[in-house]
Amino acid sequence: MPFFSRYDGLLYFRLTALGAYCLGCTQDYKPAPLAVKPALRVLPNLEIAAIGVDLEPGDRLALDAYAVRISDHVWQLERPKLLAAAEKGRSIEEIREFLTARSGGPLPDTVTHFLQDAGDRCVRVRDRGPARLFECADGALAALIANDTRLRKYCLRAGESLLAVPAESEIAFRRSLRELGYLPALSGIRPGTGRETTAAA
Repeated sequence: MPFFSRYDGLLYFRLTALGAYCLGCTQDYKPAPLAVKPALRVLPNLEIAAIGVDLEPGDRLALDAYAVRISDHVWQLERPKLLAAAEKGRSIEEIREFLTARSGGPLPDTVTHFLQDAGDRCVRVRDRGPARLFECADGALAALIANDTRLRKYCLRAGESLLAVPAESEIAFRRSLRELGYLPALSGIRPGTGRETTAAA
């Protein structure tokens, strides 16, 4: 055989920006800017209409991800759909850039404000991870623990007699609670009684 494969003699190959990121050669990857190609008309009432019938499949997928389809060629921007897309890892900025590129001009003010508000709503509530819930015998005990100088940095009030403790603080909370003179009862023990609860109870 004069050669083993079509890659015999290969000395170099070129990495794209995405390839370099996937191989760990770079820390960040920024996609190339979207080409400006008027294919959509973005209306002030938050509707997005396709211009013509030859909308590319990728553009349809993007619209379906962010907006509600109300006809074959018209989509409606709605907050629940935007937030659902953001929850799956898509950014509101991504849809803004997409609509700007595909409409070929600036977006209506109502659409700009709508997207800005949706993006703001995505960061106003943060997931701080799991927590464990402790129930006290009464509100007075919950207040005592929550205000104790050793314990207050590990827990938060979560109702009249409930304390929420972040998972990473549970060991320290239990240790400080023992130092205060209390021990968390096992699951199924009613606070203040020392007796197990039953299904009938």
